[in-house]
Amino acid sequence: MRRRISMFALAVLAISFASTRAAAQPVPADPTAPFFDDSVVQEIHVAINSKDWNTLKVNYLLNDYYPCDLKWGAITVRNVGIRSRGTGSRSGIKPGLRVDFDRYTTNQTFLGLKSFVLRNNTQDQSNMHERVSMLFLRRLGIVAPREAHVKLYINNQYSGLYTIVESVDKHFLMDAFGENEGYLYKYDYNVADPPYYLQYKGPDPSLYVPLPFKPETHEEDPHPQPIVDMIRTIAEASDAVFRQQIAQYVDLPSFIKQVAVLQFLGDNDSVVGNYGTNNLYLYRFQNQNLHTMIPWDKSEAFRDGPEYPIFHNLYDVPDQTRNRLVIRALAYEDLRNLYLDTLLLCAQSAAELIPAVPPAQPDARGWLEREIDREYDQIKVAALSDNDKPYSNAEFMAAYQAMKAFAQQRSTFVTIEVTKVRP
Repeated sequence: MRRRISMFALAVLAISFASTRAAAQPVPADPTAPFFDDSVVQEIHVAINSKDWNTLKVNYLLNDYYPCDLKWGAITVRNVGIRSRGTGSRSGIKPGLRVDFDRYTTNQTFLGLKSFVLRNNTQDQSNMHERVSMLFLRRLGIVAPREAHVKLYINNQYSGLYTIVESVDKHFLMDAFGENEGYLYKYDYNVADPPYYLQYKGPDPSLYVPLPFKPETHEEDPHPQPIVDMIRTIAEASDAVFRQQIAQYVDLPSFIKQVAVLQFLGDNDSVVGNYGTNNLYLYRFQNQNLHTMIPWDKSEAFRDGPEYPIFHNLYDVPDQTRNRLVIRALAYEDLRNLYLDTLLLCAQSAAELIPAVPPAQPDARGWLEREIDREYDQIKVAALSDNDKPYSNAEFMAAYQAMKAFAQQRSTFVTIEVTKVRP
């Protein structure tokens, strides 16, 4: 007898994804909402000493800050700090940028924000992997940064199409979780470092903090011991007590749901990516040992096509290159079923149609394809006229078509694959 996920189960699963950003009581209007409004392509003007801008581009591998003024709409903020940012995406022609409002002026903010990122999308010819992924994650109830496309002007000259990315910081944490005094770490590593799969390295906290878990809050006292204890539990707790012991460090159902959504998106550079653990923040809640994962940098999503295996980097690689926490979690039948149910929920959500109201003709596109088309229509002119992008206009168009193909085929492929492993 075939086991199918019921509509009731899907409804319950969908409810379980309810966003932690929701509030029981009405809240004041968010002053940052217009800045992250993705119904339009935003526009930012930066005024900077031309010598400083050229120096930033020449020394793009450094994190040196330079002063500038930033203008968005009618708002101008003076004496802002900007620097080159990124790992593999760094560029001396089209630099990725971090914008810090309080770098030179204490406590200065913009709409309440201390900072944001201008992602240059040099590794993503479509310019849409990142924004579509984060929107889909939030659609599935997962806390993720807000994003919008933007045309960037440097000293009144068009410098290309970028993506505004919300910083994962105390402002973000308060908005997401209603608290921000816990411990935030960004997963970070040196390019030459070997991949890491959450294996236990030993009891010395310096083996885990500040690398690969870089403190973003409480930098002077990062309190790394709970991370050490969590990873030791992953490695050493027996099957009989593992779930009981790991529960104080990780909410396994929430973790597995997020892993499943990222696998649906074909993200090959994430918690179970091709390069070990990567591209995430870890937040430990106030007065607890419990951690939650926040996704970051989805430029590699979609890239390997609609037939990206649902267990890629889990059961198709050697033991030593498997994420230790994911493998241990999926050994439990209920969590494995949750993983598969979440993949089906993703497939259903991505393929969701707009109900046809006569005399309007039905739209054959699912939600994911509609969103890709919506963003493409927004950015096409700005992308084609971006002379600093490291790829051709033909490559931009081909990448857009590849994303459409992913959207058209992914839900069917995933549904069939789930049926194969759980008939």
